[in-house]
Amino acid sequence: MTRSLTTALKNELATNDIRPFHLITLGFGTPVNITDCSFPLTSSISGSSVTYSASDFILGFSNFTEQADVTKSSLTISLSGADQTFISVV
Repeated sequence: MTRSLTTALKNELATNDIRPFHLITLGFGTPVNITDCSFPLTSSISGSSVTYSASDFILGFSNFTEQADVTKSSLTISLSGADQTFISVV
């Protein structure tokens, strides 16, 4: 199936102002899905639909490298001013 990019997306890509974002699932009893994007995002990978809420309290991430193979590695996420509901679960 042929897929094409919309004109709006092509125009955005042409600006070279591309900022990556992260989709994070905090594995609490009830998972919390957050993103450091400025607006909420919905991921529909593998047929599931997960909404990631925009979060202002994500400060940054430790350095990590992307791997082609499935591996277990660690990552440190820095949070500030986190909502008390998240802190109380930890």
